[in-house]
Amino acid sequence: WGRLLGGYFVLPLAYFGARRWVTRKLAGRLATFFGLGLAQGAIGWWMVKSGLVEDPDNPMNAPRVSPYRLATHLTGAFTIYVAMLWTTFNVWFPHNSVAKYAAEYAGGRVDLGNTVMAAARSARMATHPLAALVGVTALSGAYVAGMDAGRAYNTFPLMDGKFVPDEYWRLWERFGWRNFFENTAAVQFDHRVLALSTLAAVTYVWGAHRFNPRLPASARALLDASILVTLTQVGLGISALLNHVPVSLGSLHQANALNLFTVVVGLMHVLRRPRGGLPIPALVE
Repeated sequence: WGRLLGGYFVLPLAYFGARRWVTRKLAGRLATFFGLGLAQGAIGWWMVKSGLVEDPDNPMNAPRVSPYRLATHLTGAFTIYVAMLWTTFNVWFPHNSVAKYAAEYAGGRVDLGNTVMAAARSARMATHPLAALVGVTALSGAYVAGMDAGRAYNTFPLMDGKFVPDEYWRLWERFGWRNFFENTAAVQFDHRVLALSTLAAVTYVWGAHRFNPRLPASARALLDASILVTLTQVGLGISALLNHVPVSLGSLHQANALNLFTVVVGLMHVLRRPRGGLPIPALVE
């Protein structure tokens, strides 16, 4: 699949470039994406190689890749995806949504236009850390998958009858900080906490900004999408856990994580800061 994606990407790029349908700046960015894709393929092989080692003590164990390498591969995939998604948004929506809406909302009044810019700035300051939290939560999911931690502690909200399981610190004395990445109990508990923190953060951002008429309609729609996708993601995660992570639910949970990240990145793009020193050119004193 990786090779097919590479061909699907580079062949049209070469054609469009030959026809000069792509600007030099965009061509350079797309070429960078292709280079990142090649690097991602190398990381993928490095990850798979870690699972091609037999366990002499447990020869019947299923092969497992290194959770560290799996997390690295996932980080690379998310990085490429976000860069390509942002570029796509730039091509589809070249005009700044906030500046355009400020001019429409204000009707020529600078004071009203400034309230739109202030509302967008406030929402933007909340959305950026939210995106970071969503990314960290998704990254922690890579360790859950790599450790197969979803097949343990298949109850919710408690783990082995407790909020914090006794095994949480089990490997601390032996491995130190690696306890948080190689201890099944710690990996799953941390993912639960991050997931619920994401739900709380999305709910807060939605409640604080969704009903502000000074935000563009696209931003408010994406806020609605963020809360809906987050609730779906939490439901999928709990369902997968309670059912010992069947492939169907596990795959849906992973795919929906990308949906959530897409929505948040889209919201960041809509709320992005206008370029230049005249963010509301249509306004007059």
